[in-house]
Amino acid sequence: MKYILLFCLPAIALVAVGLAQQPPVLDRELFFGDPEIIGAQLSPDGQYIAFIKPWNKTRNIWVKKADEPFDKARLVTADTKRPIPGYFWSRDGKYILFVQDQAGDENYNVFAVNPADPPAAGSEAPPARNLTDAKQVQAQIQAVPRSDPDTIYVALNDRDKAWHDLYK
Repeated sequence: MKYILLFCLPAIALVAVGLAQQPPVLDRELFFGDPEIIGAQLSPDGQYIAFIKPWNKTRNIWVKKADEPFDKARLVTADTKRPIPGYFWSRDGKYILFVQDQAGDENYNVFAVNPADPPAAGSEAPPARNLTDAKQVQAQIQAVPRSDPDTIYVALNDRDKAWHDLYK
């Protein structure tokens, strides 16, 4: 019994020492803050990379050539009020499609922006076109068919707030 106690005592001491030392506390900004870059996506032709990165403390979409460093990226959306939650490339790679609410009311509209367009007057980003432009209505992108890249299927709750109807 003595020998078992002699073998177990060092193990118990090591566990006690390990429990006494607390791990460092994570910084709140590191844990809850916006990541530097999220949601990177390669364009359909493989020439460009789009990603979300903060600009003026708000998440926006950026684009860069696939072989360029990230610091050469070009701002594609320049919103300072509402963050862009997500996006995707159109099937032909000409547009970036995204949804965004304008007033924080979760009434999303669908937007398209051509990253190759020059910046709009008074802005650092090209103009985004609102494809749904509906008030007090929530729009959701449902599908962009491979067979018809110029078509987008969008669901709108314009008839009944509880249900979304599908539109082409």
